[in-house]
Amino acid sequence: IPQRIWTSPLGSQEISGSPYTLKVLWEGYHTPHPDGTFHADGTVTLLRGGALTLLVDTGGPWDKPRLLRLLANEGVSPHDVTHVICTHGHSDHVGNLNLFPL
Repeated sequence: IPQRIWTSPLGSQEISGSPYTLKVLWEGYHTPHPDGTFHADGTVTLLRGGALTLLVDTGGPWDKPRLLRLLANEGVSPHDVTHVICTHGHSDHVGNLNLFPL
């Protein structure tokens, strides 16, 4: 069985602070396979404080319901998000950009 390697070993899914709080909505990972391929998913992080509600990466389009549920659990709708940062253009990082209005 391949070992799953987590990409954000913070020790906590939330770091509270003032003026900002960081919350990892879901933690990315990659699982290598013997043939050299791997299964992976990116981390999605919410940063809030003051006038900002910032999302770092949006997850893959296959995770749209999950993203909406996790945001709702935090009392956030896509219209509440003031900024979206995408770390790079892979589908597991930008797959839900369409949820966030300009």
